[in-house]
Amino acid sequence: KVDKFREREYMVPGVVKGLIHMFAVDKGTHDKRMVFDGSGSGLNATLWAPHFGLPTVRCTHRSLLRGYWQNDMDIGEMFLCFWLHLYLRRFVGVDIRHLKTRGPDQPAWEQGRTRDWEHWVRNCMGLRDSPVRSLQLMVRAKFIAYGDRRDTKNPFHWERVVLNIPGSEDYDPTKPWVMKVRVDGHVACEVYVYVDDGRMTGHSRGICWKASRRFCAILNALGIQEAARKRSEPSMHPGPWAGSVTNTEGEVKVTVSREKWAKAKAQVAELQEMAKAGTMRLHRLRQIRGFLGYFVRTYRWGNPYLKGLHLTIDGWRAGCDPLTGWKRPVRRRS
Repeated sequence: KVDKFREREYMVPGVVKGLIHMFAVDKGTHDKRMVFDGSGSGLNATLWAPHFGLPTVRCTHRSLLRGYWQNDMDIGEMFLCFWLHLYLRRFVGVDIRHLKTRGPDQPAWEQGRTRDWEHWVRNCMGLRDSPVRSLQLMVRAKFIAYGDRRDTKNPFHWERVVLNIPGSEDYDPTKPWVMKVRVDGHVACEVYVYVDDGRMTGHSRGICWKASRRFCAILNALGIQEAARKRSEPSMHPGPWAGSVTNTEGEVKVTVSREKWAKAKAQVAELQEMAKAGTMRLHRLRQIRGFLGYFVRTYRWGNPYLKGLHLTIDGWRAGCDPLTGWKRPVRRRS
């Protein structure tokens, strides 16, 4: 894995003033993902990154109506598509002594690279600000791909914004609250990017594919890898995206996969058994809360129950009521 980064010159020889740790984590059942930890060296403590939001499946409802089409695409090596700041590179070094190939088996790309330390030149997994910087640039690329909205040949064309606000006389609950509408009256095509997973929407199979082709072509032209082998064909019932499954046949419906639904039921049953036994393991409760946090993105009615689980887990902290888990007002804290 590391040699792949070195061969592609994501890591290069140069001045190194700080080293970061690296380790592997599971990626699915048959692969590994390398993580380079900037916390151990203290580098992350000197970096700042703002909070930022990511689109969820409910964001896609702004451009979906009954009978609309969707397709998915994938960005390859998401963080590594973007350059690391020149000043920061010297502090993101990696000790590669145990990885170097010596002797006659040394590949051509490694010849002449005699240093034991090399440093990153791309955003790497494990730096505090890698996600926000990568996603900021991805949003810029997205707006470049939109092109001229007034050009009717552009698949992302739209003519006007229509408001469908609850309480208004002509409010239609089957339509989005805010819509970008094309000159032909259809809701405009849109693209949503959840880290490295993209989803396109369109009123017809053809226009959806054109929007996907344009977006992916612009990304490739900008040097952002689009994994064409992972691009799916337009469908009214595509696979999961951002943890949810959307079906537009007949009406717009949002669910989760069978596997995720079965896992959620099993974890709720496990919570019931814990409550009956009167013994709850804190680590396991945190694991369940983490998974259900993604589950309630689709089924928002679960939020109050998730809040109760959160109060059970953190109700012991200072300033919380020992019976309810809720934080007490400052004036009532002892």
